[in-house]
Amino acid sequence: MRQKDGFTLIELVVALAILVVASGLVIVRITGWSSRQALNSSARTLGNALRTWRERARTEETTYLFSLDEGRWQIAAGKEILRRGRLGSRESVEGGPITLVLSPRGILPATRMTLRNVSGERVSLVLGTLVNEIDYEEPR
Repeated sequence: MRQKDGFTLIELVVALAILVVASGLVIVRITGWSSRQALNSSARTLGNALRTWRERARTEETTYLFSLDEGRWQIAAGKEILRRGRLGSRESVEGGPITLVLSPRGILPATRMTLRNVSGERVSLVLGTLVNEIDYEEPR
């Protein structure tokens, strides 16, 4: 029998799998990529919580109090804390504590919250006065 030149399908699949794993490790280690993703994730989580509880205040005709301080946030009705959360371990809010009243009428003062990580990257959440929408901006 004559030997054929080339690779078997198994050899190609193994080589491709090694390449995919190595590429994944390189992408995650790119400087700033994972910290920026974590910051954006925290901003989206916080924004989703605000939109949810703002809508809930409107539909249930109840007033909720949102407070954010030192990377920890909570939603309360009176003295009862309904939900707690926190930003990532290396993230904080600029400008000190923030307190918002989520009322059944949905009216808030126009509010901007800027989150920052230890790398100095920032993302701002901009809450509309009447509309239950949140815009995300990356300050320059």
